[in-house]
Amino acid sequence: MKKLGLWAVLLGFVTVLAACNGNQAAEDIYNHLEASVNEEEAFHNAQQELVEVEQQEQELYQQMIEVNMNELDEIESTVEEAQGMLDQRRELLDEEQTSIDAAKEEFDQVEQYISDLDEDAQSVANDMVTTMNERYEAFQSVYDAYSKSLDLDAELYEMLLSDDLEEDELNDQVDEINASYENITAAQETFNDKTESFNELKREFYETVDLNVEFQDDSNNEESDSDDSSENESDEDSENSSDS
Repeated sequence: MKKLGLWAVLLGFVTVLAACNGNQAAEDIYNHLEASVNEEEAFHNAQQELVEVEQQEQELYQQMIEVNMNELDEIESTVEEAQGMLDQRRELLDEEQTSIDAAKEEFDQVEQYISDLDEDAQSVANDMVTTMNERYEAFQSVYDAYSKSLDLDAELYEMLLSDDLEEDELNDQVDEINASYENITAAQETFNDKTESFNELKREFYETVDLNVEFQDDSNNEESDSDDSSENESDEDSENSSDS
């Protein structure tokens, strides 16, 4: 059985917010872009905690689904512990949603300045807006798929506490859970792809408008281990801005 950690590719964050080249519209866009990144810090923190809770719950999950049907009464405490972790995952997923919503609201402020840019910069900025909107939609797909998987897990835990659970019923539920995590993976990959594309466009925008920004790429891939292996990816593309 496999349960996958929720992947995230974090938009870079800035250590110094200062960019001065006389292009006010570009600087205003810069400020909103990096403020949006700061809003996503809570998303990244919740993501890390979510993966940790998921790893712990995975260990309990393996114990539960491998138990003999005539021993279900012996795992009641394990099931109750897993239910508590599931509730934690719901809360963390909602924290991610709140952070993404705040970041998107901040990013949306960018559009009001695009018409004041030159033609080349407008083109890149419009591409950024399109890609960010697609990224946001991709996260909604992740959120929906993950929420459904949580509901299926909750149903499984309730089934394991039932006195009249049939083995075929249990196996069917486990199969449905595994299928749901495949849906999560597909949605996560789209989200990651859109985030990568956005980071590239943001870099291109800063170069196009000649903002004095130094880029530092820092990729950190984490792989979580379980009996069937869980995977988590975090990729940071950070930008340091220097005074000019």
